[in-house]
Amino acid sequence: MGVKTHMHRPIMLICVDDEAGNLRAYSRLFRDASQFEVLCFDSPTKLDPEIAMCADVIISDQRMPDMQGTDFLRYLSERGVEAKKIICSAYSDFDDITEAFNKQHIDFFVSKPWVNDELKQLVINSVRGYLQPEKDHQPGSVIEKAYSLGTKAAQTDVSVYIQGETGTGKELLARYIHDKSPRANQPFIAVNCATLTTSLFESLLFGHKKGAFTGATESQQGFFEAANGGTLFLDEVVDIPLDSQSKILRALQERCIVRLGETHSREVDIRIISASAKPMESQVAEGEFRDDLMFRLNVYPISLPALRERGQDIIDLFLQFLAQYNIQHEWEAIDVDEEVIAFLRQYHWPGNVRELENLCNYLCTVIEEPSISLADLPDRMKKTSKQTDDVGSTVVSQVVIEPDSPEPRSTLVGKLEDSEILEALHKFNNNKTQAAKFLGVSRMTLWRRMQQISGQ
Repeated sequence: MGVKTHMHRPIMLICVDDEAGNLRAYSRLFRDASQFEVLCFDSPTKLDPEIAMCADVIISDQRMPDMQGTDFLRYLSERGVEAKKIICSAYSDFDDITEAFNKQHIDFFVSKPWVNDELKQLVINSVRGYLQPEKDHQPGSVIEKAYSLGTKAAQTDVSVYIQGETGTGKELLARYIHDKSPRANQPFIAVNCATLTTSLFESLLFGHKKGAFTGATESQQGFFEAANGGTLFLDEVVDIPLDSQSKILRALQERCIVRLGETHSREVDIRIISASAKPMESQVAEGEFRDDLMFRLNVYPISLPALRERGQDIIDLFLQFLAQYNIQHEWEAIDVDEEVIAFLRQYHWPGNVRELENLCNYLCTVIEEPSISLADLPDRMKKTSKQTDDVGSTVVSQVVIEPDSPEPRSTLVGKLEDSEILEALHKFNNNKTQAAKFLGVSRMTLWRRMQQISGQ
């Protein structure tokens, strides 16, 4: 079968940091020229705002000699730069960062040292995101049913709780509900509760008074006030610090908050949507989550299915992402073998939609002809698959589909001998893609080992 591909340009990314080591790290992390176009600056004063206008994402350090990162991104926002803006810093400057969030001068805060995969995925998702159904017809697939429930919930202010595995797109569904609601023109504030300590959590959620703690040089509102009139999305809600859960419950019951260091309350009008990968009920049973807070949040539950449960959605998403990442070759169509389609349907997808998107990125990088066969799939995928036993339970077992290419000699690059690498390169006439497949490693890993061999 074939699929028409639509061209997508690489993500235009600007990184600003006064430390040369961090700029080198950004360049290495986003080195895939088919996916990213990266410009690095060691000072915000060296970035022309006209160039910033062309960016999709801007990553800035917070503490720099010439200018604070929050001031720099505010400056760009005031000049109409619409890029997604990320502060990446080893310091949590409560006042500046909270104010920048509230005034929508920054979109995300990432702590240093960052996790490479998480930062890269944040950049990709902030620009491209995942598919959202916009269908008004009677839902058919399981994902359409979830969004149909979301459409109904959007017409009320009921508290929605979304449960689903990591990578299933819980924030996208939350945004969809907000966009379909009467609050659509008001703020949508998303908070990842799993990344915040108790002190940071309460300051960011409720705000603080000047002098409430060391470093609180100015009074600041928190996310509850910033979301006033709109929606507050509490992602990984079951990870809210236990000591803070009573304050969240009180804020929801009384529809008001008290800033840290203050005694008087402030009214807030917000809609709460929460989500988690771990079932809320299990956390209550383990004593990690208050049952009264669960009853307040879990009024309208929506289960977001794992990708392996989404039937035809798997193939539709695969074709969409395949077209999205077909930017290296610009082929008009890529033929996908029926064996590949069958394999994708029965694979267990532990990484859900994110894994599927990464697969398409990988395929569009390694294939040299506009066709995809089983031999092109990563070996790690071909080792396990989803099968069903006699009573209908899903189990993980060995894949019975054999690749058309020779079995890879090893999947652990550390175990490869120099002679094995040289033999593979000779076997495939120095074709690095075929040699990497044969060895069971990525082309980048093979390239690194070749560099090591040449340097010996």
